[in-house]
Amino acid sequence: MATQRINVTTTLKIKVENGATATGATKYATRTVSNINPEITDEDMLAIGEEFAALQTHTVGDIQRSEISTLVNNA
Repeated sequence: MATQRINVTTTLKIKVENGATATGATKYATRTVSNINPEITDEDMLAIGEEFAALQTHTVGDIQRSEISTLVNNA
């Protein structure tokens, strides 16, 4: 049986520093951009993430790509 990915959802997540905990560890908040075309290359995703990151007043920690999909068997 062949497995197929359907209903692929891609999001861009930018983690930004958002204060500190009581112990001094850095806290992070996540800025999410939804409905990204799942066909976009990682290089283009990073470039877009860097452009959005440049708009932030907070220090950027990570730029992440997140994908969720449903796996089905093709009989």
